[in-house]
Amino acid sequence: MVDGFELPIAPEDGPASLDRRKDGYLVRAMELRETLAIRLDFHFLRFQLGLVAFCLLPSHQEFILASPQPPLIAQIRSHAPTMTRALERVAIFVLNDPQAVLYKSITELADEAKSSEASVMRFCRELGFTGFQTFKLALAQEVATQQQASNSTSGDVVHDLVETARIALDETDRLLDRSVINDVSAALLKARHIEIFGVAASAITAQYLEYKLARLGLQAHCPRDPHLATMAAATAGPTDVFVLVSSSGSTLDTLRVAQSAHASGAHVVGITNRTKSPLAAVCKSVLLASWPETPLTGGAFPSKISQLLIVDALASAITLIDPSRLELIAQTALSVTDRNV
Repeated sequence: MVDGFELPIAPEDGPASLDRRKDGYLVRAMELRETLAIRLDFHFLRFQLGLVAFCLLPSHQEFILASPQPPLIAQIRSHAPTMTRALERVAIFVLNDPQAVLYKSITELADEAKSSEASVMRFCRELGFTGFQTFKLALAQEVATQQQASNSTSGDVVHDLVETARIALDETDRLLDRSVINDVSAALLKARHIEIFGVAASAITAQYLEYKLARLGLQAHCPRDPHLATMAAATAGPTDVFVLVSSSGSTLDTLRVAQSAHASGAHVVGITNRTKSPLAAVCKSVLLASWPETPLTGGAFPSKISQLLIVDALASAITLIDPSRLELIAQTALSVTDRNV
């Protein structure tokens, strides 16, 4: 027996023949060991490379986020004592009123926590999130879960919607500055070109404004492509009006159009649900709607009906400034009467 190999020995084999056989089997055994070692090393290397590649994939982060995690509020409470003072102020604000954070932009949170936007971003990343919006989404899910047991709705979905709509409209009535409504309406009447833009649920409000202006004989353009809107903003002038709709005031495509139009000297109008937001900061005129949205309630009925109220207020103000526009409403209605069965 040599290294686990049994050597067959014939009766006629002599000592010299036996030695040669032993040497041959020993060489084969050593070669086999080396081959197995090389294969094991190769497979281990493949495993290591695969693990590195997995860690570098963007989906790896989603995999980690999808795995079981401790409650977010508990995480914040445990991390807060070890954070820097700026981050700790953000943590304390979130712990004191997590519900309020859902309705705030990063600028509003930074101001109220007496911190900075950069500190808010560092706070989110320290908790394992890529940014403020992903943090708010996780917080909204946790808050919604906690509120399910204490839901105080009447059980009548229609009544609940009517009640929330009434509250949203009342609050928007108090928030709207009538002088801003009049200034924007006058600017729309004098504009050489009107551009309206919004994405996702805000695009509904933008298209409704385009429709209302068309009924008043004011031709406006509402592009569905953000690139087209950005190009229009880049070639705008002082006699042009750009109306940007964004509930959060932080939508990147909308914000880019607003910044470009502002740089071109156009009159930039913002319809938003947030007083302190990147969009409001670059707008000449801000029309504020009530009922800000959370990451889980994008396009919610209360915030949408508040924005539609602003659109109708603008249309009504235009007819007060120029009553002849009322005749155009009749003309536009007559132009499509043959389209009804």
